[in-house]
Amino acid sequence: MRTSTELPPKLSTDPGRGVGRARGTGRTRRRRPTGALAGWLSVAPALLIILGFTFYPMVQSMLLSTDRWNMLGPRQFVGAENYTTILSAGTFRESLLNTLVFTVITLAGTYVLALATAMAANRELRSARIVRTITVLPAVIPMVVAGLIWKWLYEPDHGLINNLIALVGVDGARWLFDNDLALPAVALVSIWKDFGIYALILLGGLQRIPAELYEAATIDRAGPWRQFRSITLPMLRPAGAAVFLLLVFNSFKVFDQVWVMTEGGPGTATLTVVTFIYTKLLTDVGVASAASVVLFVILLLITLIRLRLTSREES
Repeated sequence: MRTSTELPPKLSTDPGRGVGRARGTGRTRRRRPTGALAGWLSVAPALLIILGFTFYPMVQSMLLSTDRWNMLGPRQFVGAENYTTILSAGTFRESLLNTLVFTVITLAGTYVLALATAMAANRELRSARIVRTITVLPAVIPMVVAGLIWKWLYEPDHGLINNLIALVGVDGARWLFDNDLALPAVALVSIWKDFGIYALILLGGLQRIPAELYEAATIDRAGPWRQFRSITLPMLRPAGAAVFLLLVFNSFKVFDQVWVMTEGGPGTATLTVVTFIYTKLLTDVGVASAASVVLFVILLLITLIRLRLTSREES
């Protein structure tokens, strides 16, 4: 009597097939995406958002920068004429200079205040928690609200700042109506509002510095200033580089407080690049787009220079 041995059903091992079928059965097994495919699927929503809200408007701005268009009639190709217009226009050059001055004031004031606050909050004291809480509070206030508050504080006749100055017998200034004081006054608002966030970044950098370095410096009789210059500042360079780039980016993109407090005035004393772009959008989209591209190139160059310097310091 002959007997036959039957092998169990085998699943298909063809790597090109997405479904494995058991021989002799009707059941199928779906394979889950793995490896690179699973990674791309997980980041696909974020990539779509970035492409739709960042790269697409960027490409459109570059295309519009070569056209003359007021959003009503047809677009007319003019090539590099818009770039020639803004680079030769005194208003744009003045807005660029104002933005540079605003950036320098904000960068210096915010970094010094944030570093001092971070060092105070890094101490093992009960007041350190209070310092951390108070410094972050201005950051949660919307910039428009902060601008309106400070606009009232700067009010020449009834503002709180001039009233406090009058108590010591000194005449107050016309802060937002003075060509020389308006831009520093607006920069002070940015410093007050944002220094707490940058203080937290620097605080994280301070807490990563090994305590053994300070103990060794103390044994070598190095004073506080020597420790700050030889240990704190060098070890704080990565966090400082991040703060530098964030401050430069935010300062070059300043708009809300300027528009709420001065609308670029008096005259063009507080006119920034983004304010210039906003005003030009109402009359000539091509010129506004060309100014946007110039701003993008400036920020890109600053970023590349800073990254190059950082890589040299690390090497």
